[in-house]
Amino acid sequence: MRFTFNDNVNISLKTPSGDSVKRQDFLRIKNVFLNDGVDYTTGKQVKWDDILNTSNAGPLLPKVVVSIIKEAAEPLMIGTALLDRVQYKPYTTFVMPALGAMNADDIAEGGPYPEHQPNLGGATVTANVGKVGMAFGFTEEMLRYSDWDLMGLYMRQAGRAMVRHKETKIFQHILGLGVVAYDNADPTTSLFGVTHGRALDGTANGSMIMDDLFDMLAAGMHNGYQLNTILVHPLTWLMWVKDPVMRAFALQNGGGAMFQQWGGNVRMKDPFGDPRQGISNGRDIVPGVTGSEGGNAAGAAASAIEEFSSQMTSSPQLPSYFPFPFRILVSPFVPFDPETLLTDVIVFEAGSLGALLVDEELTTDEWNDPRVDIRKIKLRERYGIAIYDEGQGIMVAKNVKVVPNQVVLPATATYNVSNSIADIPMNTPTV
Repeated sequence: MRFTFNDNVNISLKTPSGDSVKRQDFLRIKNVFLNDGVDYTTGKQVKWDDILNTSNAGPLLPKVVVSIIKEAAEPLMIGTALLDRVQYKPYTTFVMPALGAMNADDIAEGGPYPEHQPNLGGATVTANVGKVGMAFGFTEEMLRYSDWDLMGLYMRQAGRAMVRHKETKIFQHILGLGVVAYDNADPTTSLFGVTHGRALDGTANGSMIMDDLFDMLAAGMHNGYQLNTILVHPLTWLMWVKDPVMRAFALQNGGGAMFQQWGGNVRMKDPFGDPRQGISNGRDIVPGVTGSEGGNAAGAAASAIEEFSSQMTSSPQLPSYFPFPFRILVSPFVPFDPETLLTDVIVFEAGSLGALLVDEELTTDEWNDPRVDIRKIKLRERYGIAIYDEGQGIMVAKNVKVVPNQVVLPATATYNVSNSIADIPMNTPTV
């Protein structure tokens, strides 16, 4: 720094409080600068505290940090929001009651009023509240010499891992306890056998048609539930785009939409790269292709499910002719196999799915091990998952193939009397 003093100029200096600085004091400060920081009036070294801007501090920094922390992008978590939160108390059994109807009677003049009680029934739901957790540690050297807040980074990732684990368990319970309406791989374990989608030659291809959804809706109503929500994997957004009924209607009437729309964001993005760049980042994403399961026409193997983006929010939309409003939710935790194009479709009544029994919130413990100079942290929570009414309000279609149904029934085409389209056997696997 360079300071210039001019004794021939009238000096008007102010302190931060607004007081004027005497010329004698200013000359004293001047002499301190000129005498290597020694105050001639006291003979002592003066200690200076200077303010240095960040832009001026660059040459004084011995280390330049050029690396960037990249944290994994997390999928959308919706499982916890679908369940009712119940605070768990030890040795408590949850009973979901059902009230029967009451009767009214004719009363004679001067007669007593008859008393009735409704029939009380219901299933006893036993929910096991378990402990979930994980731990990690740091050496003293890691924390001392790291340029990053490693503890904060690890804590965020550990918290996300706990949420992903809870999300996975929730969907396992939903799929395991819901009523299986269709199962194209094991039809004898379901209500209606296989779905009724057909290929162009009339054979079953495992796809789902609107009639199947009507049957699931009716089965839910028979169980006492008004199904209003569909839960699917985001890669199933093509499921009803190529709807044959819409195309047939458009062709026969000379207008209308030939294809169905989809919702959400179909495009996959790279969470670490240029926002204009896709998720592939130089890699090829190979989807399963209809007619050549396991890859594309060039013989390349289909990409594993881990290679697809977990940030997709795309969802199929029901065709416009479907008369009932449904909310369609997507989650990457719903089973989907990109090689075989098989997935599960879950239909349920929102608000009647189940409960999350919370015994202990997510807590952390921290301790040091002085023998090896390691600091350890553990995360723990205790909860259980209970599905209402033994899953009667949940309808599941398993092993549905995400390919288009290509035949509109009832058919209007003319067939040779010597040939016919055979019925789909309900007990014969189609995939």
